[in-house]
Amino acid sequence: MKRISERAVKLNDADERPKADYVLYWMQMYKRADHNHALNFAIEKANDLGLPLLVYEGLKYYYPWASDRLHTFILEGVEEKREALRERGISYVFYLQKDEDSPKQTVKALAKRAAAIVTDDYPCFIIPAHNRAIVGKADVTVYAVDSNGIIPMSKFDKEEYAAYTIRPKINKILDYYLIPFEEIEIENKDAGIEADCPDTDCSAEMIEKLVAECDIDHSVPPSPIYRGGTANARKRLNKFVDEILPNYHKTRNKCEVDGSSRLSAYLHFGFISSLEAALAARDADAPKEAKDEFLEELIVRRELSFNFTKFNPKYDSLESLPDWARETMREHVSDEREYTYTAEELENAETHDELWNAAQREIVETGEMHNYVRMLWGKNVIAWTKDYETAFGILEHLNNKYGLDGRDPNSYAGILWCFGKHDRPWFERDVFGKLRYMTSNSTGKKFGSKQYIEWTRSLKDDPKLPPVFEQ
Repeated sequence: MKRISERAVKLNDADERPKADYVLYWMQMYKRADHNHALNFAIEKANDLGLPLLVYEGLKYYYPWASDRLHTFILEGVEEKREALRERGISYVFYLQKDEDSPKQTVKALAKRAAAIVTDDYPCFIIPAHNRAIVGKADVTVYAVDSNGIIPMSKFDKEEYAAYTIRPKINKILDYYLIPFEEIEIENKDAGIEADCPDTDCSAEMIEKLVAECDIDHSVPPSPIYRGGTANARKRLNKFVDEILPNYHKTRNKCEVDGSSRLSAYLHFGFISSLEAALAARDADAPKEAKDEFLEELIVRRELSFNFTKFNPKYDSLESLPDWARETMREHVSDEREYTYTAEELENAETHDELWNAAQREIVETGEMHNYVRMLWGKNVIAWTKDYETAFGILEHLNNKYGLDGRDPNSYAGILWCFGKHDRPWFERDVFGKLRYMTSNSTGKKFGSKQYIEWTRSLKDDPKLPPVFEQ
């Protein structure tokens, strides 16, 4: 692997193909037609070679936790992306692999006519393995480009311990990166490339049928509230900036109102960039305190999680925790639990704790969980399971199965925060040892928990967001 710029690396030693039909951009996580450094890099490479650009996006049926919810959210963004790229003079093909009998090795087939391959440098979930696999199969240059956040991941050379260590490093260079995105236009416009790959029509009337035909988990239905795609992401961003951000410093922890950004799913699937969201918030008519708190979450906390998953190969296990956290868990692993629940009872929200049940209902019914109760949600699973490994496994499964924003650096950092990651030792107590402790009783007093519980109970029959906070 050779770094060629602060955002791009060359993954293999192969050369670019001199006689080729196009440059291939394999779009995996940055599912957008603008504000995309990987797309820009691919356009620049195509322009250098005098070739058109082909963008390929695929969706397998066998990725972990594949379900109607995740498939639908992804497919809802396909046709708008096809049209946006066509208007820029760029060909796009989307292939839905439905089952074992569907054609395979589509990227390898497309690579045979490509001068070079560009793909996404995403540090988490299945993407690193995808990139290693294509390097082994392709006989042309493969580039991976980082368009995850505002600050390139390469600006940090090691894992940061916590927000307080990465924050000053980000703030020192933020003004250099927090600027409007410069789009590069393709010179060889050809939006009609005949690709050696099936192309799936994902128009709105087809999506339900397509998803039903896939060999995936059909027990997790599409979200009745959140719809995929860049247009829906921008619609939510505009609502947040105009109606919610002015009071964000007062409402971000009020789970009973629509008082947070609710952009996490759109950021996870790359339908919108964190740069676009940050610039919209920075330039909004809102108090500085509100904007500062949102940008802290969007930039410092989010980019801390990407730093974590990039530099820590054990990001999806308790082995990634600091020494003090692992030591205190070893000392308290045999502590008696006041309550113990099975994985099934937790998944079905069948506990004695109505606030915890409400949080679980929210993610099951909508595909999202409010960040404030998500912390309590994780802490209580630690308290109610036989050991810490079991607790982590349950949290990972429930979050990734139901959450539209699961399978993400933020998800893993958030779950592991419950076990001491990016935190510090606290006063010692049973079960938790020196891990930070939270209770539903004290947490529920800090917001309208009764209203939140009632809202989650209404979701099955009346799926809608709670009202925006009014002073």
